[in-house]
Amino acid sequence: MGAGRGDEGMASGRPLEQRLLMVEAVRRAVQITLFILFNIGLWGLARTPILLPILQPSATPGRTVGNAFSAMEYMLSEAIAPLLPLAVFLIVGALCGRFLCGWACPFGLVQDIMRYMRRRPVRVAPHTHKSAIRFKYYILAATMFVSWTLAISLAAGVGADYKEALGIFALGPFTVLSPAEALFSLLPATITRMAELGTDVLSYLASLPMLFWARMLILLGVLVLVAYVPRGWCRYLCPVGALMAIFGRFSLLSLKIDAVRCTRCGECVRACPMMVRLLDQSPDKISDPECIFCLRCVAACPEGAIKPRFP
Repeated sequence: MGAGRGDEGMASGRPLEQRLLMVEAVRRAVQITLFILFNIGLWGLARTPILLPILQPSATPGRTVGNAFSAMEYMLSEAIAPLLPLAVFLIVGALCGRFLCGWACPFGLVQDIMRYMRRRPVRVAPHTHKSAIRFKYYILAATMFVSWTLAISLAAGVGADYKEALGIFALGPFTVLSPAEALFSLLPATITRMAELGTDVLSYLASLPMLFWARMLILLGVLVLVAYVPRGWCRYLCPVGALMAIFGRFSLLSLKIDAVRCTRCGECVRACPMMVRLLDQSPDKISDPECIFCLRCVAACPEGAIKPRFP
């Protein structure tokens, strides 16, 4: 009997850490492949832009997908009803929740790479986490307030002065300050310009507006955050993730826990980069709005009790 149990334990799979590494390797390969496909126009291939609810920088040359959130901001700045971007959020959210955040978002890839900067990431206290996740909804609300009030005022024929006062922020209150835009678009363009100028670099840097340095400071702050806190941007600051969480609260894609096999050891919770409290929810269908379906919990469960569920 003892030998049988030992053989069963050996056959149950690799050690947990190795299983986690395998899941992360597969996810990283998918993220990198999609990043290349999303920017494959850089190699002169044909582009067929589509909208996705991810932080794909709108100013990146060669992009084959667009940022639905940035498109919505821009359409509102022109007093155009953003039906297509909203439909993208609704359809993707209803089908798979925040799955694209975990597997397709370019800035998500950056965060996952940055977490290797520190051997031991910071563990945020549960009460602090619960309060901090609200920040991304505040950012979403502020962005939508500016964009929608501008759109309504333009549609009413009284928004010209409002738009002029907003300046560049009229085109996208969030996009202008987005760390993804700064990292993938603004910074490469600045470095390229500096290489062209040669000895005039210092005078060029001195001529850059304060908005440029503000964007660089935001980018630096976010990179430091995600180096210490896994997926810190997704957890606490991303308005795209906030909107996806709203639309994806009842997504068809979810997780389920076999209540018979589950020993409530907590390994799934400790493995989750988004600090989703899986064990506090109904085991039959877990569609937490903060879940990005990275499947780390599936790999971390020693009993194999957690599985994806669709629908």
